[in-house]
Amino acid sequence: MEESRTWRDLLARIINDPQEKRRIADALGVNPTTLVRWVRGDATPRQQNLQGLLEVVPQYRARLLPLIAQAFDEFSPAGASPESIPVTLYNRVLHLLCTTSYERRFWSICSAVLHDALKRLDPDRLGLQLSIEQCMAPAYGNTVRCLRERLALGTPPWSEQVEQRGRFLGAESLAGFVTSIGRQYTIVNTNKEPRLPDHLPEHAMSAVATPIMYVGRVAACLLVVSTQPGYFRKPALLDLIQSYALLLVLAFHPEDFYELERIELQLMPSFQVQQSYFSSIQQRILGLLKKAAIDHRSLSYDVAEQHALWQVEEELLQLSTSPSPEE
Repeated sequence: MEESRTWRDLLARIINDPQEKRRIADALGVNPTTLVRWVRGDATPRQQNLQGLLEVVPQYRARLLPLIAQAFDEFSPAGASPESIPVTLYNRVLHLLCTTSYERRFWSICSAVLHDALKRLDPDRLGLQLSIEQCMAPAYGNTVRCLRERLALGTPPWSEQVEQRGRFLGAESLAGFVTSIGRQYTIVNTNKEPRLPDHLPEHAMSAVATPIMYVGRVAACLLVVSTQPGYFRKPALLDLIQSYALLLVLAFHPEDFYELERIELQLMPSFQVQQSYFSSIQQRILGLLKKAAIDHRSLSYDVAEQHALWQVEEELLQLSTSPSPEE
């Protein structure tokens, strides 16, 4: 069957078989003529009929669901009703907390939580990405000036493997906005809402960001984006994302959390501009380690990496505050 551009096109192909048309109409409790009217655009099915259509043609669900979601902003598939976090995940995270080394705690716990969250938040694999944006430890003074994207995991069009990231986000980003105010925020449709600063990944049509907080202090932000507009309308889905953010608290160390008064995020350049700076990170780290060896100073790789990131942070902040050539 050729690729269909709309749900009506796909339905037209499905009911081209008279027997299948009758079967679907009987299952939905409508007249076969009604199906034809849906195809022609003479009538619009109610949400319960759209839900039923997905159930009576399960072999087409994966192709039909995103087309319906694209056409109806208010549509929420019944199968997407989220579950609560399973006890097995809590047990696994607690086990990792008690048995994983200090250095590996962040990666181990975040990886376990993100994998479970992705499975429950995007059961139909429509396209969803989760990422963790952590507060950069202050290099100078007492304030956090930007966030660092640490990990990301998704379903196509995003990577299905946990990726380590290095780019920075600031006051221009949805993650930065949420980290600064200390509460969850949702963008229902990126095309229809006033343009809140977002700095969202390509293909994102809706998003929700939730701060990762402990006793009023914030360490990071859990950012969830979807290729589907209106994907985060359900309160139960937002509550589940909030629960994952609470569980992620255990991935961080006490010194990773900052009072909201210390979050003073600055503007960061685009990811495209940042790319050339981050491509030199390894070279910077090796340079710092080499200099420490020449000076007969002890310097671990992790500390050298932190100093290299501070260098990049400072250069990007200087770039953001520098006047353009036209000014």
